[in-house]
Amino acid sequence: MIGWRITRFFPSGKEEADDRVVIELPLEIAVNGMPLVALMRLPGMDKELAVGFCLTEKVIDDVGQIKLLRHCGSLEEEAGKGGNAVGNGLDRGNVVEIEVEDPKGTERFSSTYVVRTGCGGADLSAVEDYHRGWVTSHLRVPSRVLYGLEEKLTARQDVFRATGGTHGAGIFDAEGEPLVVAEDVGRHNALDKAVGWCALRGVSLEDKILVLSGRVSFEMALKAVRVRIPVLVSVAAPTSLGLRIADGAGLTVVGFCDGRRFNVYTHGWRILP
Repeated sequence: MIGWRITRFFPSGKEEADDRVVIELPLEIAVNGMPLVALMRLPGMDKELAVGFCLTEKVIDDVGQIKLLRHCGSLEEEAGKGGNAVGNGLDRGNVVEIEVEDPKGTERFSSTYVVRTGCGGADLSAVEDYHRGWVTSHLRVPSRVLYGLEEKLTARQDVFRATGGTHGAGIFDAEGEPLVVAEDVGRHNALDKAVGWCALRGVSLEDKILVLSGRVSFEMALKAVRVRIPVLVSVAAPTSLGLRIADGAGLTVVGFCDGRRFNVYTHGWRILP
């Protein structure tokens, strides 16, 4: 976070105040010495983000393919001196280098391919039939577990509480206990950070719950399916294409989940009364 001087308006007038703003800076991911993609992200958990991106975009199938993982450069949280001046970070090296065996689909990306904050960079050639039946987990989750997930997710989003500027993604076990909660300016990045955290620690996702603060779009559902997460819970809404992907692949989607109610859209057999 950085400090930012603002003018706050009210119906009765205005005031000068100090506020906090979330940081957004680029991260380049290089695979086997070649630039793969540049992500606009909240600095932090950069290795996890890179690994998660490679897994959910099917550049690699398994974390065991990674032979080297290295973070090059650093980006400091720069508070501007004298007003709102702040470095934009675009001219500073910040790269995660990964050496892997047998990477796939890297031709989809290029050195100039930048995934902006609100865009997941979806591979639109990924048709429903290709992912049909991918999620085979027999996980069953009691409904009582779901009611507490939003509160647990939000309680671990420190940057969001301070700035209101991040999305959250968390991996929870079948009893609703959080393993990791990640934040980012992009919801896709938050998901990838959480997935990468689990992958680097050998945590299987095939019996876990993914909880999101944002909507369940095509890209988000596809990322979850590709790492075989069985249950995706969101505090927001799903989209039609997100549900089509989930339904065909075997992913349970729960939306509008808060402490009072939730909607189950696909594969409701996994949710127990």
